Amino acid sequence: MGYSHDTYKAALKIIRDNAKQKESRYNAELAAVYAQIPELEKIDLTLSRIGSNAAIAALSGNFEGLENLKKESSVLTARKAEILRDAGIEKPAFSCNMCSDTGYVNGSYCECVKRLAKQMTFENMSKQMPITTEKFENFDLKYYSDKPNADGLVPRKKMTEVLKIAKEYCINFGNGSKNLLFMGNTGLGKTHISLSIASEIIEKGYGVIYGSAQNLFSEVEKEHFAYTGDTEKMDALLNVDLLVIDDLGTEFMSSFTQSVFYNIVNTRILNNHPTIINTNLSFAELEQRYTPRISSRFLGNYQMIKFFGTDIRQQKALKK
Repeated sequence: MGYSHDTYKAALKIIRDNAKQKESRYNAELAAVYAQIPELEKIDLTLSRIGSNAAIAALSGNFEGLENLKKESSVLTARKAEILRDAGIEKPAFSCNMCSDTGYVNGSYCECVKRLAKQMTFENMSKQMPITTEKFENFDLKYYSDKPNADGLVPRKKMTEVLKIAKEYCINFGNGSKNLLFMGNTGLGKTHISLSIASEIIEKGYGVIYGSAQNLFSEVEKEHFAYTGDTEKMDALLNVDLLVIDDLGTEFMSSFTQSVFYNIVNTRILNNHPTIINTNLSFAELEQRYTPRISSRFLGNYQMIKFFGTDIRQQKALKK
C-alpha cells in the first residue's frame, strides 16, 4: 500500500518525537540520580582517566598494565550499573529494533513507519466514527415493539436476533468473515449496530474504516482528480480489515462513483476482506440505483439483515 509523502512525513515525525521524549525523560531521571549520588560522577571521572591511561598503555606495549586497567574499569562499570539499577534507571529500549527508532532501514522507510502511516490513514478516513458513544451495551431493545407488525413479525424478537448476530460476528471476526448488508428504514439502529461492531473489532486490534458513502467516495474522488499519483485512500478502502459504509444511497451518483463502488465491493470479496454496508434502500431500489454487477455481488456474497421497527429518533423526540 502506498502513502503520500505528507503521511509518511507525519508518521516519521511521530516516531522520532516519541524517541526524543523517551530520551529526554531518561536524561532528566539520570540527572536527578547523579545529583543525589555523587559517587556516580566520581566513577565517570575515574572511567575517563582509565580510558586515557589504557590508550597510553596499549601504545607503549604495557599489556600487564592494560589488563589491570580493564579489570578496574569492569568493576567500576558494574558498580555504576548497580547504582542505576537500584535507582530504577534504565536506558530506554527502542520501540523498533529494526531501525533503532530512526524510521529508516538501508535508506528506505522502516516497517514501523509504514504501519503507523497505515493506522493514520485508517483513522483519518474514519473521522465520523463516534466509537466512544455507540456500543452494544446501550443498544436498547425497549424501542422495538413486542407486538406483531403487518407482516406478522415481532420487531423486538427480530432485533434481538440481529443483536445476537452482530455480537457473534465480533467474537468470530477475522479475514474471511461474512459481508453484511444492513437494510431498513431510517432510525432503526443500523448505524448504532455497525458502530458497535466497529468498536469491538478495533479493540481486538484490527484496522477499521467507517464513514458515510458520500464522504468515503468523495475522498477517493478528490485523491483521484488531484493527479498526484497518490492512491493511499483507495488502497485503504480496498485493504482495511473491516470497512463499514454507512448510508449507502445518499451519495452523489456518477459513473466514477459507480466504478469506485464496484471496485471496492468486488476487490474486497476477492481478497476475503469483510465489508458492512448500511442502507435505507430496499433491494429493488439498490438494483435500480446501482449496476447489475454490484447488486449480483450483494446477492451472492452478502448476508442481508433486515431491521424492523419504528424510527427510534422520532420516538425519543416525542418523549421530550
